[in-house]
This record gives sequence, structure tokens and C-alpha cells, in this order.
Amino acid sequence: MADEMQISAAQPQETPTRRRWGALIFALVLAGAMVFYAWSVMDIARNLSDYLLILPAAVIGVAAALWAGLADLRPAKGLEALTRRSLREEMKPIALLALTMLYACSAPFLGFDIATALFIALALLLQGERSWWKIAIAALPGAALITWVFVELLAVRMPVTLF
Repeated sequence: MADEMQISAAQPQETPTRRRWGALIFALVLAGAMVFYAWSVMDIARNLSDYLLILPAAVIGVAAALWAGLADLRPAKGLEALTRRSLREEMKPIALLALTMLYACSAPFLGFDIATALFIALALLLQGERSWWKIAIAALPGAALITWVFVELLAVRMPVTLF
């Protein structure tokens, strides 16, 4: 009985692994967007140079996206399984994309400057920053600088609240 306990303790336990379907879905959507863009450009192409600029880049991009999506579909093994990120860590990019969409939709209503400051602060919180003074130092002057560059230097007309 004691020998069985030592043997079972010495053998590593198999950890269940799951496939990352999100990577394949993202790769398929990305490849579809590349194909759609290439098709629309090829539809209005004027000469051979247009084809030579767009077609190889689209083919390589689609192949790379599909290759990466299929490679990420494999379950993690060995050291990869030990260093694998938690589900919360894997959701950060999706949450950041949702935050970006929320930022783009709210900027016309809140004003570019306030929406940018909120976006920077929330993105830092999402990435794990917990020091409020660091978030404020990044968000407020960062938003002011970005707004100043767009409004004053580049003369872009946009809705702003404070500047």
C-alpha cells in the first residue's frame, strides 16, 4: 500500500487541457476580412501593379492567420501547460476590444478629450494597474496631449468638451 502511494505521488497528474477555439475563430474572421479587402481592391484594380501590391500580401496574410489559428488550436502540453494563462488573462484582449468599441461609440457624446481620458484609465485598470495616481498621471496629461495634437497641430475638427 505504501509503495502504491509513493508510485502515484511520483507520477505527474495529467491536467485536463482544452482547445482554444477563440484563436481559430479570430483567425477565420481575420482571414475573411483580408479576403474581402483584397477582393474589393482587385475589383477596382487599374493595372498589374495594383495586383502585385495587394494579392501577395493578402495571400500571405490569410495563410499566416489560418496557420496561427490552427497552431493555437492544439492543446497545450508539457511546459506550455504549466505556463498557460488563466481564463481571466485570456479574456483581457477581448475586454480591451470591447473597451475600444465603447470608446469609439462614446467619443461623439462625451467629447474626444473626456472619452480618451476614460479610455486610458480603464485600459490601465484592465491591464492590472492599481495605483490611482499612476492612472491619473497617464490618463489626464495623455488625453490632453492627444487632444492638443489632433485639434491644434493636425487641425482635425472633433467634438471636445474641455479644450
